[in-house]
Amino acid sequence: MVRTIATVALVALFVLVELVSAAPRMGGPPFSIAKSLSKRSFRVERVQHRKPTPRSAHKAMRKAFNKFGWTMPAALTQKAGTGAGANGTAAASNQTGSVVNNPEDNDVEFLSPITVGGQTMMMDFDTGSSDLWLFSTALPTQAQQGHTNFDPAQSSTFKQQQGSSFKISFGDGSAAEGNIVGTDTVDIGGATATGQTVELATAVSQSFIEDTQSNGLVGLAFSKINTVLPQPATTFLDTIQKDLALPVMTASLKSGTAGAYEFGKINNASFTGNLNSVPVDDSQGFWQIESSSFAIGNGAVQQNTAGSPAIADTGTTLLLVDDNVAQAYYSQVKNAAVDENQGGMFTFPCDSQLQDLKIALGPQHMATIDKSLLNFQKVAGEPNTCVGAMQGNQGSGLQIYGDVLFKSQFTVFNIADKTIAFAPHA
Repeated sequence: MVRTIATVALVALFVLVELVSAAPRMGGPPFSIAKSLSKRSFRVERVQHRKPTPRSAHKAMRKAFNKFGWTMPAALTQKAGTGAGANGTAAASNQTGSVVNNPEDNDVEFLSPITVGGQTMMMDFDTGSSDLWLFSTALPTQAQQGHTNFDPAQSSTFKQQQGSSFKISFGDGSAAEGNIVGTDTVDIGGATATGQTVELATAVSQSFIEDTQSNGLVGLAFSKINTVLPQPATTFLDTIQKDLALPVMTASLKSGTAGAYEFGKINNASFTGNLNSVPVDDSQGFWQIESSSFAIGNGAVQQNTAGSPAIADTGTTLLLVDDNVAQAYYSQVKNAAVDENQGGMFTFPCDSQLQDLKIALGPQHMATIDKSLLNFQKVAGEPNTCVGAMQGNQGSGLQIYGDVLFKSQFTVFNIADKTIAFAPHA
């Protein structure tokens, strides 16, 4: 009898040790172990694209300005040229999952596969918007070319919502809109949501048409900025939240390597040190945090006198900081200058010795952006001139921390607590 009791006690102790060792390394309060036992997680990995296209700093910059409705600088508008647009409830509890994420065009945009009504499509996971919209067979034929287009007629589970429409407006007009909105079964990395609202595009802007590697967006910001009318829709993330082992989505998007989004789980092997949790201001519907200081190389921490809040946005390529931060950084790069021929962006000799950049994420944590991530590309026709991956925000009053940040930091988006946690990649 004594031996039996001792054996049971040892087994219980072993299980407890295993649970504790598996808990995420957080700077704040740990997540509930009991909750992680009753529910699941899932993983969405990324893969390489078959047809990479030349990446463009100007395109990335214009995309960010349009997305957030900022006034486009004259130099950037002139560089853009012209282009006409084409007119034209979770199924099961205890879910977890992950999605392979594929770096498009040498990390310009991260794409991942999802399945809607049995049809698989490569999509941009975007924490800076809240619509799940798809290229569809309702688009003009010319706009469909090169894309995977969702066909509602081929889905036995698609149900149209009569009278509903959506329209995502950017600074230069509509980027995507449609009057075909419905619900369908959406599977991302093994997590399935039935009755998930999906929005079928009937008109998209030229920039989306040209990006044939992506077939729409999975918006992962807060549902309050979803554009469906007359009633805003719930995002996929909010739909599956109650069925996740942990109410989190993580982004592990290293430069040049396969990365992943994971839902409902924090993989301790993906980061080093402790996760640093930062409160989020979701009043505008974004993953918005405080970021009021910075440091260059091994220099002292400096206050960002503009002090604009920052949005963590997987749908933006560059790191767009307050102008005074960009000016301070490039003032220490020999021969760096604002180049009007390059849309008013900072350029520098490609053999320049760049320094690391440290930026505040929240009131206490400073994240280091490695200098290797701050040289975006060579200027076409000028092999000795390069464009920076960090640029000024033209006084917009908002900083946008895009993929440059995510290449540097493993990131945890906590839906329930409305926080973001950061740690360097392992």
